[in-house]
Amino acid sequence: MKKLKKIAIVFFWLVLISGLLLSLGFVNIQQDELLCKELNIKINNDTELGFLDNDDVKQLILERGDSIINQPKSSINVHAIENALNSYFAIENSEVYMSIDGNVSVEITQRNPIIRLITKTGEDYYIDDKGKPMPLSDKYAANVLIANGNINEPYALRYRYSAMDISKDTSLNKKSMIDELYAMAAYINENEFWKSQIHQIYVNENNDMELVPLVGNQKIIFGDTTNLETKFKKLMVFYQQGLNTTGWWDKYSTINLKFKNQIVCTKK
Repeated sequence: MKKLKKIAIVFFWLVLISGLLLSLGFVNIQQDELLCKELNIKINNDTELGFLDNDDVKQLILERGDSIINQPKSSINVHAIENALNSYFAIENSEVYMSIDGNVSVEITQRNPIIRLITKTGEDYYIDDKGKPMPLSDKYAANVLIANGNINEPYALRYRYSAMDISKDTSLNKKSMIDELYAMAAYINENEFWKSQIHQIYVNENNDMELVPLVGNQKIIFGDTTNLETKFKKLMVFYQQGLNTTGWWDKYSTINLKFKNQIVCTKK
């Protein structure tokens, strides 16, 4: 009797588990057959940058053959869509995910350029906030620092590498003018005063960076980024004295910050 009871219990659980598995299989089939009715796109920092909008993202997805809308859930490869979007020049990162009802959501973070370089040969490209070269866009021009003059690094030389990649790879980490300009732009962009005051960097024949201010017509010879913060502090002292002294701004044609612990000024 006890043996029959045990068999009955085992049989009961087998039937129950089989029923659950069948139910789950049926639910999965139903889920796979769900059609996607919505493609929701969110572009982070889109109020500041305009390299792409929702229509551009939809077009990028369509160009790789993913119509998505009215397609069954089982046919939508979110990882492939992510990889395709991440290969686009203006996208820093994308996340694509699917809801339980089959709809697809896309979150995009745009790349953020901080300086625009015009090389000696006329090549023109950005450096983003990760230190990686970025091509210009036909759709949008970022309002960033401009650097020109004796800049010889072509875009193709560095476009695959960020500043962090280069710092870790001894075969790449020979300091170049791109590194100098990136460090300068990153510092300026972190300081509201310098961001509003310095609008151009000129690289002269000695590879010294010259800052072009918005207020004042002095040539500011900065040199390289050695003691960068100290140099900017010295320049700030100069500006503070100038603001409090009548005629100070018109006295000097050149401000040289290359020398340690001093500012060398040339009178007009």
